Amino acid sequence: MNTIIKQDRITLKNLKVAEFASEETLCFTATVIFDGVAVGEASNDGHGGMTFIHAIGDKQAQLSEAEKFAKNLPPQVCPDLPPIDGKPFSIDITLDYLVDVLADALHEDRKLRTTYSRSKNKVVFIKDNKVFSLQKVKLDSLKDRPAFFASLRETYGSSIVILAELPPDEAFTLWKQHIYEKN
Repeated sequence: MNTIIKQDRITLKNLKVAEFASEETLCFTATVIFDGVAVGEASNDGHGGMTFIHAIGDKQAQLSEAEKFAKNLPPQVCPDLPPIDGKPFSIDITLDYLVDVLADALHEDRKLRTTYSRSKNKVVFIKDNKVFSLQKVKLDSLKDRPAFFASLRETYGSSIVILAELPPDEAFTLWKQHIYEKN
């Protein structure tokens, strides 16, 4: 999962999204993890309001520490928005804002993984930074994959990357990178 905000101390678990209820913001609930410990429960009703975070049990001190950590992150610069007083538009980071960004990124990653999983039995390869798929060839019907992949390289060039030859996470990451470049 990629986010614009670079940090690794705050993450989310147990993200549950209600897309049907998401209007102006993502409607979700999630557990906030700080330094590997569950410190809060986050929720947003999806109507454009803020995300609420409540401490779990006796974790108020750790939640406060997470809030302080988030506030000390550098502002998020938004180069696509017009500058204000000659300075790039930026957003100061707060814990609720960071949780929103993480929830959006995690939800997007899940949707992409679902889309990618639909092609897991297809022959998918990358050539010249473009994703190609052989729709009529099913991976599980190939009797000799190495021979088929060799013939594919003879046809499309030796520089193609066949996703079925890569470890699953690496294949997904490469596919996602090229899908985003395509847009």
